[in-house]
Amino acid sequence: MLEMLRRQTQTRRRAIRSTSTNACGLYPAVGAASMDPRGVIIGREAYSGKAYIFDPFILYNPKARIRLASGHVLVLGKSGYGKSALEKTYVLRQLRFRDRAFCVLDAQGEDGAGEWDGIARHLGITPIRLVYGSGTEGVRINPLDPRIPSEHQFKVLASMLEILTGTLSSQTRFALAEAHKTAMHTAHTEHRSVILSDVLNALTAPKAAKLGQQPVAPEQLVEWGQPAALALDELCNPHRDMSGLFDGPTSEGIDLDTRLVVFDLTRLPRESEAMPLLMAVIGPWLRFGWIKQDDRIKRTLIVEEAWHILSHRPVARLFEELVRYGRRLGLSFWGVLHHLGDLMLEQAPEAAAILKLTSTRVLYHMDREEAEVTADYLGLPNWARRALADGSNVCAPGRGIWQVGSRTNLVEHIRTRAEVRLTDTNRRMTETTTTDSEMPPAPMIRLQKGAVT
Repeated sequence: MLEMLRRQTQTRRRAIRSTSTNACGLYPAVGAASMDPRGVIIGREAYSGKAYIFDPFILYNPKARIRLASGHVLVLGKSGYGKSALEKTYVLRQLRFRDRAFCVLDAQGEDGAGEWDGIARHLGITPIRLVYGSGTEGVRINPLDPRIPSEHQFKVLASMLEILTGTLSSQTRFALAEAHKTAMHTAHTEHRSVILSDVLNALTAPKAAKLGQQPVAPEQLVEWGQPAALALDELCNPHRDMSGLFDGPTSEGIDLDTRLVVFDLTRLPRESEAMPLLMAVIGPWLRFGWIKQDDRIKRTLIVEEAWHILSHRPVARLFEELVRYGRRLGLSFWGVLHHLGDLMLEQAPEAAAILKLTSTRVLYHMDREEAEVTADYLGLPNWARRALADGSNVCAPGRGIWQVGSRTNLVEHIRTRAEVRLTDTNRRMTETTTTDSEMPPAPMIRLQKGAVT
């Protein structure tokens, strides 16, 4: 009996040495499992060579091969490794489906125009440009637009003031709520839309109110509402920096019925308060003006420089509600960031909630320290952790780690020559240029107003 027992070293099989070409035939099951074959092609899975196909709306379907909990996507990585190219080609390919529509908040560009300007012009779309000042060039978005229900108008108003002044006291919120009700009544009697100046006037010249059964004198309301009034003056006073962006009716000519809506934010300073203020307004404005409950259109909101949302709690609070109800609204939210480690997620639970609601994460090359932070937060396998820090080979430009539900793949993004011409953002850094005559016409469909109906 003892002679039949063998030590582990005696029964271990010898390693088989083989070339990678032969190994593919010997071990065909090593390749990654396929995604659902419906949707748009992104490129190919780097290790198996299979086509990599992705569509968050299809993968949300219970009958999909991979069932996602949401259609939201997080895109991370350093500049120059393919984030912008991925977003743009994804939109161009998805627009071939009749039931798809997109809105892009374009925060990057050069020469006064955003990165999406070329694609928008090619498709016959005019970007909506927002600039400082009260001149004719800029576009105004009214945070109290009648398309936004009154109860949500107050949320937007309070969030904007919190960005400018910090957390509002209970007395200030009460005074602001009374001023908002007075402003709505004034605008209604004059048969027009309520604007921020109406709220400012009501704050500085209030009427007596009641807190339960306790009367509140106008002088007391003026004192309580002083912080809000000073903040609103920054937005309404024509001599202030941010005048012309929000005070007044929404500019005419903003078409939310086209299948691609581009907000060009490149002329707004990134570090100023204008960006988070605009994000606080656009989120609810799109929810009630762009998203329609009576159609079957699947909509995607792409937010460049999404840290303007995640790093400001008042803005994150509004967008968390939008993202949380994305499945009910038929919405896929794409947040694009450079660094996850820059966000103080412990201090902003709303931002952490938005990130956790994303079921798809696309990660491009990062510095080693940033890769470790991101891998720990997202629970990436060790091979993906190492790959993220290797920007010369594994995660070279155009290659990214795709974490879709429970599956993680290394994907090589593939673009046609026409797509390269439309999505290239490195032309100024390259020594050679390619003229349009050398490229075939881009196989794109021009978008017409009302094409979504």
